[in-house]
Amino acid sequence: MRSILLFFCITLLYACNNNQDKSTPTKTTNPYPSYVTDLLKEIDRFPDSTELRVQLIDTMDSLFLMKEAVVQMDSLIAREPGNYGNWFRKGELAIRMADTTLAIQSFSTAAKIYSNPDVLLTLANLYAAQKNKLALELCNNIIVQKPDRTYIAHSYYIMGLYFVNTGNATIAIDNFNSCIQNNYFYIDAYMEIGWIYFDQQKFDKAKGFFEKAVAIKPTEAAPHYWQAKCLEKLGQPQEALNAYQLALNLESSLGEAAEAISRIKAAKK
Repeated sequence: MRSILLFFCITLLYACNNNQDKSTPTKTTNPYPSYVTDLLKEIDRFPDSTELRVQLIDTMDSLFLMKEAVVQMDSLIAREPGNYGNWFRKGELAIRMADTTLAIQSFSTAAKIYSNPDVLLTLANLYAAQKNKLALELCNNIIVQKPDRTYIAHSYYIMGLYFVNTGNATIAIDNFNSCIQNNYFYIDAYMEIGWIYFDQQKFDKAKGFFEKAVAIKPTEAAPHYWQAKCLEKLGQPQEALNAYQLALNLESSLGEAAEAISRIKAAKK
């Protein structure tokens, strides 16, 4: 249950509405909920209303009608091609669609209009996932600008992800440590270092970083779970059992923790 930070991660909401108006012939001819149809009618009446179109885009986004939302976004962009916010929003929609190419194109255009740390970090994160060295260039550009330390921490974190993805664990750890130096409470950096040491079977070192993550955010299930995995590998089943139970208490859907608890209890019999 590893979790990788991704900027602008959004929960996917699926919704349906079966209360069709009796005058609607079939679902095929009118596939949208009535409130979406009403918004479309309003936009037909007021096609130049940015407020209405933004409301429609947000509504379609919430229903995961992503292609339709992008079409509406393109209508806004056609009227204001130099609007940074429109391109950034299109990039967010593209991420929701898992269309990395469209996301990079959209955020790149936004960056040409207004090159601020938010859009540069978002681009860097996408490039890091693709193992593209542009991620390093963008992050280093942000660090040179000396913005808020939060942005510097994000930059080092993303560079760490790039080196993890490209198989350079030592440099990745250096970058994650630099992230922590700029933001002591950056829990994802502790987790990443812990995972690297765990994969290297350096379980005691890994445990130390998961313990730090637990201390920073004791209500988060993942650090407890990975601390438990280390304890189990280190031959401390009772301590591992306690940590697994804590993880399960915090996140009842954590099947891996439940399985581990059953496994340790069975071994004791």
